[in-house]
Amino acid sequence: MVMDLFNVLEEKLEAALKQFEDLKKANGELQKSLADKDQALKEAQAAVEKITREREMVRQRVDKILERLKILDTGEKA
Repeated sequence: MVMDLFNVLEEKLEAALKQFEDLKKANGELQKSLADKDQALKEAQAAVEKITREREMVRQRVDKILERLKILDTGEKA
């Protein structure tokens, strides 16, 4: 009878340890996935910042060209 209780206790302990190891492994996989997503986010943010800077430069150049065309249209000198 006592041996049966020990067997049941050992089985429950083994099951709990296996579940703990499974959760530990899943946690590690999730941590890696999160790190990968963070890296991808940083890269995307850098790309957006670069595009924003380029867009601003293009806007400034277009404004400059339009101003020069406006001067040509009115016959004034720059």
